[in-house]
Amino acid sequence: MIQAKWIDQALFEPAFINGNWLVHSVFQHSFNLQDPRQDQLICVSKQAARVPKGMILAADDYAALATGLVAGTTLLVQQRVIHFPHHRLSFQKAAKFTTTVPAGTVPFDRELFWSTLQNVTEKTGIQEAVSATIRSNHPFYDAIDQLCTPSFKEQRQAVAYLVGRGIGLTPTGDDMLVGHLLARRVMGQEDTRLVAYLQRRLLTVNDLTTDVSKHYLLHALTGAFNQSALSLTRCTDSAAFYQVIKEILAIGHTSGADFLSGFARSIDQFQNNRNEEFIWQNEWSSL
Repeated sequence: MIQAKWIDQALFEPAFINGNWLVHSVFQHSFNLQDPRQDQLICVSKQAARVPKGMILAADDYAALATGLVAGTTLLVQQRVIHFPHHRLSFQKAAKFTTTVPAGTVPFDRELFWSTLQNVTEKTGIQEAVSATIRSNHPFYDAIDQLCTPSFKEQRQAVAYLVGRGIGLTPTGDDMLVGHLLARRVMGQEDTRLVAYLQRRLLTVNDLTTDVSKHYLLHALTGAFNQSALSLTRCTDSAAFYQVIKEILAIGHTSGADFLSGFARSIDQFQNNRNEEFIWQNEWSSL
């Protein structure tokens, strides 16, 4: 029997003990399984990246399971053992990792982050350098700015513009939106109305975006992100920021860059909003 090395601790929830999972998609380094309700993906990979609902296997074990595996195959799950056509995979005793960011303001050195970001020349999905994020007037960033306002009308317009916009497994607009949602956690700017609206849209509107992107968006709405994104919130010096940003930029074709730009633009907007509120309060108190 093949043993998983690492899994997201969320997979120890009762919902994943037994059932029938569907093979959703198969790639070179990972494949995705889907739960019976078809509203969650479980990502099985030979790579070390720790993602929400992720499971990491040794390379040889991954190859044994993935060989000949095709989308649409139904797999029986019994007591956290997945029955593949020619093998069984147990995740009962796997080491656990977490992908969640606690709610509330997270200690984060914005100045160090900005200084590191200024040297990032990699391009986003809109073909602009990440370092230009704060200065850009591109419509994608206008939408991020709208998301940072308290206006629910503007937030809905931003969601309509961003979700599903772009190409690839995780479109640019979605990756930027995931970055925005992490920024809300870091800055203590959680918005339950926006979260509820986005969840409802993702779960009730068909073909709003790709299944893979929907998976990451739904998890981001609950505060769950991949390990590199979590590491970004824990950096305490420029060397750490440089290393984590390098890891994030390696995700997908432009997914990492898009995530970073959405995160950075949102951090900047929330900070500007705080500064404006502080100035307004001081002016009001002096009257």
